[in-house]
Amino acid sequence: MNPADCPTLHNLDNASTAFLFETVDFGVEHVKQGEGPFIPFAATLGENGEKGIAKFIGDEDDDSWTQEDMVALGRRKLRELDDDPHCVALVHDGYFTGDGGRTEAVFVEAYELGRPAGVHLCQRYERRGGEIVLIGNPMLFDDAVEPLVPADRQRVEFPHLSSEAKRFALDVIGIGIECLEPEPAVMTPFAAVVGEDGSPEMWSLVDDEDGPTVGGGLDLGREQLAAVDRTAMFVALVWGGERLDGGEQEGAVFTEVYELGRPAGVQLVQQYRRIDHDRIALMGEPQVLDEAEPLVPPVEQPRSAAFARLQEMANQKRG
Repeated sequence: MNPADCPTLHNLDNASTAFLFETVDFGVEHVKQGEGPFIPFAATLGENGEKGIAKFIGDEDDDSWTQEDMVALGRRKLRELDDDPHCVALVHDGYFTGDGGRTEAVFVEAYELGRPAGVHLCQRYERRGGEIVLIGNPMLFDDAVEPLVPADRQRVEFPHLSSEAKRFALDVIGIGIECLEPEPAVMTPFAAVVGEDGSPEMWSLVDDEDGPTVGGGLDLGREQLAAVDRTAMFVALVWGGERLDGGEQEGAVFTEVYELGRPAGVQLVQQYRRIDHDRIALMGEPQVLDEAEPLVPPVEQPRSAAFARLQEMANQKRG
């Protein structure tokens, strides 16, 4: 799809415009993968060009959840977005009614943070003999929609983590999601360290090649991280497990992150649902579970000779 074939998109720079059309294509690919509407999702474009995806699924125990409900859930999540990407997009399947009648369409609403408004595109299509046939080029459905991410949003705070450490925490959770194996809740634990110079290092944690366990891998990781050079900036353990509320085809990626020099670390969880053998949908944003003991114990400062002499005198007096 060529952006030149579409009306000018106000409130988007070149990077955001290219991202918007890539997102339209990605939505069309989702249409081709199933017979019904795909699960709505949000796409993000970072300041450095990195991209992310989050899908929105309603209450699986409530059969009344509709496509519109899940789109509304996506809007709510984006209003609460804690990060500062360059551009975000909300993508969903639906119907377009125009002069040519009613057709199915992929709708993409995009917003570049800091702009006064977003834009709304749709790509019409129809199903012919099991194939998806696009109808024309993407259409500018609306070029002045409310910002998806309000400037005055309330941010979720991660205790004991600076903004850089928080970014590290979210990055390692993302790597954990990518490392998930086809079976639910299966992932080899790993440790991650960011050194003083900002260079990252990761290694798998396998306690026994013949019969590895998650618990054994984590024990091994804690032992190794306890000996990490104390000039490092951040460290983390990452592992997979069952979702907090259980259920088949569902799981969670957990991480314990510690920023050296802080009084405590933090445990986070990202829950997900497996759609099929190769695809998963994230269930909302990472959640803070609890504080945690420092993964790298602080070095006990040696006491001065004068303090040691006072301690000795006090002991003698008590004796």
